[in-house]
Amino acid sequence: MRRQSSPFKPRPRRSWRAPGELLNFTLYFLCVVLLVLSRIGHNAVVDLRDRFIDLSAPLLEASAVPAIMGRHALARVRSYVGMMEEIDRLRTENEQLKQWEWRAKLLERNEAHLRSLLNAVDEPALHYVTGSVIADARGPFLRSALINVGRDDGVRVGYAVINGDGLIGRTVDAGSSVARVLLLSDLNSRIPVLVGPGGIRALVSGDNAAELKLEFLPDGASLYAGDEVYTSGSDGVLPRGLRVGVVTGTAGAFKVRPYAELSSLDVVSVLFFDTPTLTSTDPPPVSVDRALSAMPEDKRAPEAISAPGAAIEPARNLLEHTGAAGDLSPAEGLAQAQP
Repeated sequence: MRRQSSPFKPRPRRSWRAPGELLNFTLYFLCVVLLVLSRIGHNAVVDLRDRFIDLSAPLLEASAVPAIMGRHALARVRSYVGMMEEIDRLRTENEQLKQWEWRAKLLERNEAHLRSLLNAVDEPALHYVTGSVIADARGPFLRSALINVGRDDGVRVGYAVINGDGLIGRTVDAGSSVARVLLLSDLNSRIPVLVGPGGIRALVSGDNAAELKLEFLPDGASLYAGDEVYTSGSDGVLPRGLRVGVVTGTAGAFKVRPYAELSSLDVVSVLFFDTPTLTSTDPPPVSVDRALSAMPEDKRAPEAISAPGAAIEPARNLLEHTGAAGDLSPAEGLAQAQP
């Protein structure tokens, strides 16, 4: 009979495959030992670890150099590709701008021809002076600012004041080197404006709030949030077309949000826009040096101001004659001498 083989075969004896397995076992053992010693916090292990870090730092730094150089090279390649795309975009934009330049020159020639046919009067060029806001007055009934330009710089009462965003107000007082600006949000501010592409006439007034009120709209006016608001120039003081803000709110409660941030003004410009209305309302410069002078103090004739003794001399002569005659007292004589 054949001997049946057992299903359970004896496991073959495993022999060490030196030196690979021996090296792995040694490394595992050292890792376990170092891990245990690091948890214990022995001084020798700490010193050994610090020395190993010091020795391996140059090697790690040298090995990181190729990676750093590769990252920089990749960034340069991406930048170069981006520059090429930007150059192509600028070339396309330059071609478009050349076409628009040609169209603008053609429109200028057509406009000049039409203006010559209509015999239209050219609008005066707007000159300006730029200054800084040196103080601002804020209260329950006041929104104004002081700027460091005045009549010596050509500023007059009623000039429009703007910044890089749009209109901020107009000058209401002007001294030799300082002027006061009434902001759009002040209670006393009233600016005639045009609203939207249709040019709907309205009035923008301030109420000391961040947004302005839009008043005196015509019946049935079609307004939408986002419509642009700009000056109409119908008051004869402000030039036409200055940006004011955009329409906000809904029908029946429209507001205007100014383009300019009136609460944080820094550098502003005063537009020189002389009109007959402004020339007739703004008084001539005052000879007396003061900080602000909206109206002249003395409205007498220049001869009386330049020669103050001329008005006193007739009264003195009259007092002398009446005193000698004894008919009138000095007080009565002075009363008759006054005009």
